Amino acid sequence: MTKILRASYALALLAIVCMLTNAPAHAQSVYGSVFGTVTDKTGAVVPGATVTVTDVAKGTVVNALSNAAGDYTVSHLVPDTYDVKVEAQGFKTSTTKGIVVAADTAPRIDLTLEVAGAAGETVEVNAESVAQLKTDRADVSTVFNQQEVSDLPVGDQNFTNLQLLLPGAQQLGWSHAASENPQASKQIQIDGQAFGGVAFELDGTDNQDPILGLIVINPALDAVTETKITTQNFDAEFGKAVSSVVTAQTRSGTNKFHGSAYDFRTDNANQARDPYQQQESKYNNGLPAIPAGFKNRFGGSIGGPIWRDRAFFFGNYEAQRAKVGTTATDTLPTSLLVDTCLGNKVGPGGIAGCDFSEYLTALGPTAGTIYEQVPSGSSGAEATMPVPYAMNVIPTAQLSAQSLALLKYLQPFKPNKTSTLNGITDNYSLGGNGLFNSDQWTVRGDYTLSQKVSMFGRFSRFTDTLTGKVMFGDAGGPGFGVGGYGGSSQGTNQSLATGIDFLINPKLVADVRVGWYGYKILTSKYDTGVSFANTLGIPGINFGDRFTSGSPGFLMDNINGGSTQPVFGAGLGVNRCNCPLTEDESQLQFVTNWTKTLGNHAIKFGVDLRFANNLRVPSDQDRSGAIHFSNGPTSNGTTGGISFATFVLGEATSFGRYVSVSTNAKEHQNRPFFYAQDTWQATRKLTVNAGVRWELYFPESVNAKGNGALMNLDDGYLHVAGYGNLGNNMGWKIQKMKQFEPRLGLAYQLDPKTVIRAG
Repeated sequence: MTKILRASYALALLAIVCMLTNAPAHAQSVYGSVFGTVTDKTGAVVPGATVTVTDVAKGTVVNALSNAAGDYTVSHLVPDTYDVKVEAQGFKTSTTKGIVVAADTAPRIDLTLEVAGAAGETVEVNAESVAQLKTDRADVSTVFNQQEVSDLPVGDQNFTNLQLLLPGAQQLGWSHAASENPQASKQIQIDGQAFGGVAFELDGTDNQDPILGLIVINPALDAVTETKITTQNFDAEFGKAVSSVVTAQTRSGTNKFHGSAYDFRTDNANQARDPYQQQESKYNNGLPAIPAGFKNRFGGSIGGPIWRDRAFFFGNYEAQRAKVGTTATDTLPTSLLVDTCLGNKVGPGGIAGCDFSEYLTALGPTAGTIYEQVPSGSSGAEATMPVPYAMNVIPTAQLSAQSLALLKYLQPFKPNKTSTLNGITDNYSLGGNGLFNSDQWTVRGDYTLSQKVSMFGRFSRFTDTLTGKVMFGDAGGPGFGVGGYGGSSQGTNQSLATGIDFLINPKLVADVRVGWYGYKILTSKYDTGVSFANTLGIPGINFGDRFTSGSPGFLMDNINGGSTQPVFGAGLGVNRCNCPLTEDESQLQFVTNWTKTLGNHAIKFGVDLRFANNLRVPSDQDRSGAIHFSNGPTSNGTTGGISFATFVLGEATSFGRYVSVSTNAKEHQNRPFFYAQDTWQATRKLTVNAGVRWELYFPESVNAKGNGALMNLDDGYLHVAGYGNLGNNMGWKIQKMKQFEPRLGLAYQLDPKTVIRAG
């Protein structure tokens, strides 16, 4: 164990010891607070006043005293609606009702007391009449409460789409493949920053997969009580973000039973036909112009008391049953070309072979001529010169047996749509279906042990099955699943959060949380287990195991002027399937936070220890290979040439293949974070936030010798774990003194309706 890691554990242990010995510090990612000043009608401060904060729904109570300056702070409040009562000798009791407290927020509630009249007289104030401006911090954020989360027209009832309601938010034009992103987490940039720089938290614990930057549990909106999205100047408690911090809290039960049920259904029945992609049935192999499809999202929730004023429960279940109906377009070789290549017809002039005369007519003599590369007779055995094929026909003797074998699989599929180039490109459109079924549930319990100790626990689980048929059957091609997916996938995402908070004394509070998440994906090709390359006669592709089985990808250049690249077989670039893929990622997290109130200072510090593990066995370029055919080999070097001509010759332009010696290489990384921050109420109008965060990312270590390598930019070599004098971290050292993140913020209340913030 390294010296810096031992120091991290020592600091964490010290924090826990401090909790037991009344030493400082807390953070507000799960909790909110209320603060303000108690004065009389003349504006004089009232020290020693008793402030009682009551949770309206749960009946729990927290007490505090105003200090010598009349200021009070009540922190560690679970997000909810509260009443604040203040009592002082010689004054009427004053109650402010209906104060909404969200996580990581602190409404300022200044309390004004009137001199006592009749005994027991109380003055009530409605919180709606009190200006609740954010005056305690400099962060730029938007808070969506439970009603807003439920009522706003959030696209597809997708929690991550809440980000699109912010200024400066933009959804990217691409997305991760559905197999690796089954919860449809949106790739959204905030203020121009990378979408992977968004830090997601759920109930104060990490909720982001750092490999792809996706949310781990995309919670059902019915399970969320409120969310806060901070885009600038977030507190030192928050890190691992360059874009924004999205914190969400799950709902908890109350003293009354509450439930809900919902059902959202859409289908293709009344959709208009796209005349360019969705052909009428007579041109569409007899299939419906619009593929049948529907999406049904349904669920419900229930919450209530287990023990009135003490223990509460909440549960939510949501399911989705979807039949995806999509239409895809590809470019097929013309029927004449296929028939002549397979010997069913003879080319012009009686030449047996692949007839490209239709391409010559459509493209013209400059772009449509195909060339044979013949020896030039000049020096050098490889020297060739381009010579046009007679009648634009490639003789049978030059044709690739493997290419012809694939053409036989494609022969039943005939071009069914016209294009600007007489049907030689973008000439085939077909509709099809895929299935997407998912089940998601969340359970949560809250327990108030006493006025000084409360705890909660929450577990969430999401499982899914995703399938997508492919356009050309055994010959693959574009998929008809979600986002053009072709293949099958099963996923399981899970998240656990539990915590306990302590009111050690009126000026010292602390909390401890434990979090864990797991992200697991298993994908398969549409033809996993089939040695399709061997069937075509292509050697060295399928080795008889699951990882190398199935079809390779066949990718060709666009026909000149076309917009659709001809693609067949399988692969990430063909049917959006990173197949096969095994992903098994998990993280265990321990967090402790503290707040010590010293006069008008609220001093916070905390420790966040994360232990991450990841097993990722991808295919990326495809383990069966991606074979590319360009126009070049059948051109004259500058003009002419057709990718289909290159294909039937078997002249692969390039070949890419993903290969790994091991399929069980697992990485581990320690990520200890530390922070400290002072929130100083310098005056009744000015608040200063000053803090620092220290994030340590240890080098990843692999689980065995040879199971990882990293490029060393100093010498230009790959350094392989366990070889030479390298350990399993491949010789990388932690940059321990370069990861400090200082924070400074100011919030100034100019008048009752205006706050100026800077950071």
